[in-house]
Amino acid sequence: MVVESAGLTDSGCVRPENEDRILVEPDAGLFVVCDGMGGPRRGDVAAETAIETIRHFILATADRFDVTWPFGYKRDLSIAANRLLTAILLANHQVWRRAEQAPEHAGMGATVAALLLEDNYAAAANVGDSRVYRLRAGCLRQLTVDDTIIADMLAHGIVSAEASRRHPMRNILTQAAGAKEKIEVHLWEEAIEPGDVFLISSDGLHKPVPEEDMRASLSTDVSAAARAGCLIEAARVAGGPDNVSAVVVACE
Repeated sequence: MVVESAGLTDSGCVRPENEDRILVEPDAGLFVVCDGMGGPRRGDVAAETAIETIRHFILATADRFDVTWPFGYKRDLSIAANRLLTAILLANHQVWRRAEQAPEHAGMGATVAALLLEDNYAAAANVGDSRVYRLRAGCLRQLTVDDTIIADMLAHGIVSAEASRRHPMRNILTQAAGAKEKIEVHLWEEAIEPGDVFLISSDGLHKPVPEEDMRASLSTDVSAAARAGCLIEAARVAGGPDNVSAVVVACE
């Protein structure tokens, strides 16, 4: 399997600082987007801490026969999914601990969306509202689960999709890495098919840009870097109300 990947992050058109952080480690098959939250409470520190913790654990466990599982091992998941799950739980612990140690950081946190490719297999995981998408045969599918109040209301039929776009609580998260001591990580995994294209995005991309426009950008016959650039530009054209990040991974 040949993988081409690229990632871009941008402050957007409104916010002066960029609290998004991305990680593109093609040799390890690891791709991550973290969206820091907390503003003056240093959301950027939360995102950087989460990214570095995930990177360190995945690289340190490349030898799958010499791995310590501090949160236990789930037998119904692949080794790749267990590695990703453990990495995000460790990231949550590290961000939570840093917030406890520095009162000025209290309340900081970061969303996490991550993709790990291993032996023609893909594992995706998230906490918060950053997302992993997969484009296959022209169909764009969200693989992750949004940890937001509005997503829960949609799932229970409390609001319509149209009403959710204007709902005053549409931006409120129910969990993020470091925001509380224990989190639930959402996981997905399956075999990769030739031609699959994955997108990892912060909400600064998938909120202002319609999925059809994202699908069109990912479907173009250009490099992963060009596709990521096109997505960032689409978010800016839509007003760029938030920091925006896009990591594109194309599999051949």
